[in-house]
Amino acid sequence: MIHSVHPNDLEHRRLLRVAREYRQKGYNVVVHPSPTELPPAFAKCPFDMIVEGNGKKIAVEVRNKENLTLNGCEDLRRMTTLIEQEPGWEFELVVTNPRRSHKA
Repeated sequence: MIHSVHPNDLEHRRLLRVAREYRQKGYNVVVHPSPTELPPAFAKCPFDMIVEGNGKKIAVEVRNKENLTLNGCEDLRRMTTLIEQEPGWEFELVVTNPRRSHKA
């Protein structure tokens, strides 16, 4: 029996792994921040995670490679434009690749 992994599950697991890595490096991490946890300019952006520490502020977005459609790219452009306008912030895009199942 082959179990398929839903792209959102894959993205969520990767997000949790990246959050753990940042925490291990001493950063404060907020997964799925609410609008009140973001600078006002980012309030309408659905960032997956924000990371602060070591003099850095990073907005993180996790996407499945297959979900990087034209509309998804427009969404990412909007996010990067907002980040560029907010001093002291960086944007990190984490792309996951779905596992390919091999049939015997």
